[in-house]
Amino acid sequence: MSRHNRAIRLVDRDAHQPTRCITFVGAGPAAAGVVERIAANQAEIDDRPLIIHLVDPYPPGAGRIWRDQQSGLLKLNSMAGDVTMFTDDSSTIDGAIEPGPDLAAWAELVRTRRITDVDIDVDRDPELAAELDGLRPESFPTRRLHERYMTWCLERSADRLQPGSKVMWHRAAVVSVSDTETGAQVVELDSGDELTTDLVIYTFGHLGSHVSGEAKFFTDFAQAKQARYYAPAFTADLDYGDIAPGDEVLVRGLGLAAIDLVVMLTLGRGGEFVRDRGELQYVPSGREPKLLLSSRRGVPYRSKVAAPLRGSHYEPRFFTPEIAQQLADSVAELQFYRDLWPHIERELHHGYYLELFTGSPRRVSLPWSEFLEGLEALDLHGEDYRALVERAVPDAADRLDVDALDRPLAGERFESADELQARVREHMRNDLLRRTDHRYSENTGLFVALFRIYLAVAELATARNWQPESYLNDFQRRWYKFFSYIASGPPGERIEQLIALSEAGVIEFAGADVHVRADGETGQFVATSPSLSGERRSDTLIDAWLPDPSIRTTDSAVLRDLIDSGAGREQVVGSTPSGYVDVRLSDGRLIRAGGGVHPRRYAVGPGTSTPQGGAFARPHTNALSFRIWDRVARAILGELVEIRGAGDHSTVHTGASDTELEQIFDGAAYFQPDTESTR
Repeated sequence: MSRHNRAIRLVDRDAHQPTRCITFVGAGPAAAGVVERIAANQAEIDDRPLIIHLVDPYPPGAGRIWRDQQSGLLKLNSMAGDVTMFTDDSSTIDGAIEPGPDLAAWAELVRTRRITDVDIDVDRDPELAAELDGLRPESFPTRRLHERYMTWCLERSADRLQPGSKVMWHRAAVVSVSDTETGAQVVELDSGDELTTDLVIYTFGHLGSHVSGEAKFFTDFAQAKQARYYAPAFTADLDYGDIAPGDEVLVRGLGLAAIDLVVMLTLGRGGEFVRDRGELQYVPSGREPKLLLSSRRGVPYRSKVAAPLRGSHYEPRFFTPEIAQQLADSVAELQFYRDLWPHIERELHHGYYLELFTGSPRRVSLPWSEFLEGLEALDLHGEDYRALVERAVPDAADRLDVDALDRPLAGERFESADELQARVREHMRNDLLRRTDHRYSENTGLFVALFRIYLAVAELATARNWQPESYLNDFQRRWYKFFSYIASGPPGERIEQLIALSEAGVIEFAGADVHVRADGETGQFVATSPSLSGERRSDTLIDAWLPDPSIRTTDSAVLRDLIDSGAGREQVVGSTPSGYVDVRLSDGRLIRAGGGVHPRRYAVGPGTSTPQGGAFARPHTNALSFRIWDRVARAILGELVEIRGAGDHSTVHTGASDTELEQIFDGAAYFQPDTESTR
């Protein structure tokens, strides 16, 4: 008997236990998180069997970003010990807490054969097997290994669903969703198949976008002038084969996508890093292009912190979720930099200096209690506070300047490109030292404070009194970019590699506030920066960042259908559309075009108006993502109870014969409790 026919039989219902069906549009981390919360809440709310369809062309659990089928050179920017998909005793949720291993603990359990259902073949995939063998909590895992963890987490959740429940993956994309007269939802796949289901949950994650605006102009220019332009996209999905060895390439962006690009065009082309008397050096293969890197700041994202905390326990003092809400409620129109930022900046100083004073007391000249009095009372930008800091912290390099932290090249001008390169390398070396060396744990204190601030600010995403421009530009863009720049940068080894690549002349930094224009006469892209006189020209421009998730430019047929059909709507702040899908925070239900919520559809994750908690969580941080997933899962189960109570017992696949079911399930993989499962 084929696995396929066995799956059809498993779908058959027990007439005495009417089974309900839900369908996820997208099967990445958000879907895995909601499934885990459904499994944790099912016994309390509705313990009857459940059929779950996961529809996604990419592997379930990991999704597009962390799929196995990509280069083993690409890594997470989180340490293995900081990655989990499981709740813990810090989680303030209504559902049951179901602990599980973080990525590092999972790897240890697999190595010691206490987890036996993970297949990593030493002969077939020696690199992945070697990585698993050497993974430690402080390691930065590859995305390929992370995929195995995410898949295992999803399979574990499937195993914990109530008896008789099934989880099925359809390797396809959803084209549209429509309502039937009974309220059931018809999900159309790009294969031509249809699923009829009780509820639909949109968890499509990071989507691509149609080229528009400046990117459309550069695309058209490149086509007309035989130049090359790469619009924002997922680095792992692009083919840079047209870029020849030695080509000078302009790159806009110095975040994680740009780091991936550098890796693929250096290590990915046969180059290697070696150590000579402790110093990392790059040995070119001769196949690399010359990369001219640019961004608004002119420097890469800050290195991931790795120094352990040594000082007193930190608790937020000047900016907590309660204070954030009070600030929002105290004004008629909420503005980020006017109403929130002064308190955020003071909390950053609190986290940084608490760790400096109590973790490195020999580097300060005042007791923490005396400094704290000044921090509480004085204007952070006034002379009195500046004098206090100078008196308390003798070494200027130990003092926190948030503006300089954000824009280290601001106002600096260099006489030559070589001088600029030396300055950026000096900046990277200092950044690497102070964020990874145990002697400088104050930068870890800053990170912890910023992370707690991020969680507090995220809760204000759905405040109704935002000033539209401040919400869209200050909060949704500048604030999140600032957070990513400080707290979500690359592993320290990547910064060290950038230094070596710069010294080898393979990459070059173009300065701050770089402007790129298209020269119609020469057919080239031209970059200029106030950091340096002159200009740089190239036939190739790469915009190295992820596509904008805006509804207006999305390439997702199902998202377009959602808005065009009126089943969902775009969030509007004041009178300004935000580009995000509008959902109700309390339960993730979609808000219809005409107002009110859709009774059978939910949405969670990037591109929605709900606070963004990330694709996975740091252990013991009361992760926002778990709180969101738990609320949505409980709402889904509660709705299924209501549907059952109304006596609606429509079949999962309306009018489908066994032959039609075989057609529908063709090509799908199945996660089945207590049976063999496939990827």
